[in-house]
Parts: sequence; structure tokens; C-alpha cells
Amino acid sequence: MTDPKATVLPLLEGSTWPDAAEALAQVHALPVPTSKTEAWKYTRVGKLFNQPYAAPKGDVNVALPARLPFESTRVVFVNGHFRADLSDDLKRQKGVVIDSLQHHLAHGPVKVHYGTLAPTSERLFTAMNTAAPTDGLILLVTKGVKVERPIHVLHVTTSARQLVQPRDLFMLHEDAEAEVIIEHTALDTPEVFVNSVRECVVGEGASLTVHKLQHEDNGPASISFEGVCVTAKGHFSISTTTLDGALIRNEVKVSLAGPEAHAELNGVYLLNGTTHCDNHTYIGHDVPDCTSDELYKGIVAGKGTSVFNGKVYVKQDAQRTRAYQSNANILLGDDAKVYTKPELEIYADDVKCSHGCTIGRLDEKGLFYLRSRGVSEAEARRMLSHAFMTDVLERITNEDWRKHLASLIDAKLEAL
Repeated sequence: MTDPKATVLPLLEGSTWPDAAEALAQVHALPVPTSKTEAWKYTRVGKLFNQPYAAPKGDVNVALPARLPFESTRVVFVNGHFRADLSDDLKRQKGVVIDSLQHHLAHGPVKVHYGTLAPTSERLFTAMNTAAPTDGLILLVTKGVKVERPIHVLHVTTSARQLVQPRDLFMLHEDAEAEVIIEHTALDTPEVFVNSVRECVVGEGASLTVHKLQHEDNGPASISFEGVCVTAKGHFSISTTTLDGALIRNEVKVSLAGPEAHAELNGVYLLNGTTHCDNHTYIGHDVPDCTSDELYKGIVAGKGTSVFNGKVYVKQDAQRTRAYQSNANILLGDDAKVYTKPELEIYADDVKCSHGCTIGRLDEKGLFYLRSRGVSEAEARRMLSHAFMTDVLERITNEDWRKHLASLIDAKLEAL
């Protein structure tokens, strides 16, 4: 019987990246997830292997979107390849390394941390990425350094049928601080497959804030994995905003590995057409006195599909854990679908943990109230939808980014 992975295997052979040979062996051994695979029950990925792919090309001409409406350091990747010619000066601040990861594979910190938070033994897509990464970003912030302005990582995908595998490694030393905005943009790239892996190591007392923006109209299939380790008194925050795409899977796995570590996971998704977005999260409370907070909200219209599976795991020794998780959804139309499964698995007894989910429609009384005061139905729906997202957006401390996102969300709401 032909291996269903035969369409991608030729692109994974011969890589010189670390652990590539072992990862390729895992690719051969691991099956393609199916609807019988619990973690992938509602996200069908078999079709991604039905066509052959080419190696991605980074030396193509692209039209970049307008710069963000506030100061940032832009780093550009085209089809997964780092483009220094399109990026800003990345050496402007002492104590900060921002560069192509491929240029630093022999360096000590990379050797220590690369591959530690993205094991290849359990997840096919991680094994694929590790076997042959396209390129990626290294972010290294040394002890006590605060990155002066947000780092805007722009991933541009073009329309050729290709397998793009970005691989990032973020390392923040003790008391370091950084904010990273990761934007994925594409137009009419339905035959592209983007398979991303990012590892983040947050040192003692360090703070890493990540924002992800996905707005790829009729875009590629996008499968991503974030492996994060937060040590004592460290803080990690990620907010994921999904506005457009075809098949999207966002996985975040966080280990709270030191006392007083904190993780905050937030998400907003506005889905219509046939967009499928699957947010899969795992927060492991591995030691005592850690906290986590998780809030995902979405509006699903047309024939869109949302999947949320969030798990909080509290080990037996992780006393005085505080963990909160919530997923709320609004359905617009009879063909939209939501599958949600918040989970708590607790083995400690001195904890405060909660989880919950809701699925409903727009508030009819609210609509009636606004209509009775002369607001059009379309505008009333937009206002209520925006209000539904407000508490997630308010968690974003960067006011400039929050305002920018709000404008993008309003534009998207008008199209729902």
C-alpha cells in the first residue's frame, strides 16, 4: 500500500538541520491523523497529502503590505525564507539577536534549546518540520535587556504549490522583555501547505508577549505548533487573531516550570465562507504557585467551522495553582459549526481552577433595542459582535496594536 505521505517525503530528505535524520525516521513511522485520532477528530488533514509539493522559493518579487501604523522592527520571510533585503536593520540594539535561525545553528544557546520543546515522537507535523525546516527566526534577548520596540515578523506566502516549513526559536534570558507580532498574509494560495514550529524559552523573571494575526484570504493550509517553557516568575502571553484562511490549526503547548510563572492565552476568530479554524491549547502546571488564564472568543458565519480544545493539566505537586479557561462562540446562520471541549485534569488539592464554554446567537433583545433607536440591522449586528470581542481585545496591553486589530476586526465584521 502506498504511503499517504509519499507526496511530501522527497522534500524532507537530505536536510542538514539538527536532528533531521531522526525526525525523518519519525515521519515514516507516524501515521497521518484521521477522524479517529482524538486530537484531530474535527480537523481533517488527510487531503493535504493528496497532491505533490515543490520546495519553496524565497527569491520571488512580492508586494509587501503597508507598514504597521506605529514604530516596529520589521522582519520579512517570503515562502519561509528570510529576506534581509526587505527587512529593517536588525542589529540596532545591543543585547538582542534577531536573524535567520539558519545562520546560528552552531551557536551554543541554539544547540542547548533547539528541539527541546517540540518533540518529534508524537506529532507528525512536528517531525516533518524538524526533518527539513525552510528557515526561521532566532530571537535572543540577553539578561536584563528590554527590546525597545515590537518586532513585526511578516510571513508572505505566494501562490506556487509548495511546502513551507518555518522554524523559530525565541530565547529570553533572565529579566529580559520582548514583544513579537507575527503576521501571516497571502492571497489566493489554496494549494500551499504551511507547517510551522516555534519554540519559546522564557527565563527567570522574563516576559515574552506574542501576537499572531492570520488573514490569508483563500489562503494556504496552515498548521502551527508553539512549544513554550516558562521558568520562575516568568510571564508568557500569546493572542491569536484569525480573520481569513482555509484550513487553520493553531497548537500551543505551555509548560509552567518554575514557581510564580504565568501564562495568558487569548484568541479571537471571525470565520465565514468555508474557513476551518482549530485552536488546540495545553497548559501544564508542573510546579506549585503558578497561574494561567485563557480566553478564546469567536463568531462563525456561512459554512465556517471552529474547533476549540483547551486542556489545563495540574500535577500532584503543583499546589496553589490558579487556572482559568473560557471559550465563547456566536453562530451566524444555520450552516456554521462549533466544536468546543475545555478540559481540566487536576491531581493537586489546593487549587482554584475553572473552565467553561458557550455557544449561542446574537442577543435578540440587544438587536431590538438598537433597531428601536434608529440603528440599521447591519450596524446593530456589527456593534453587538464587536462588543462580544471587547474583553479579549482589552487584554492586549499594546494600545497601538489593539487599535489596529480593532479596525481590522470591524472591517471583517462588515463582511460577515
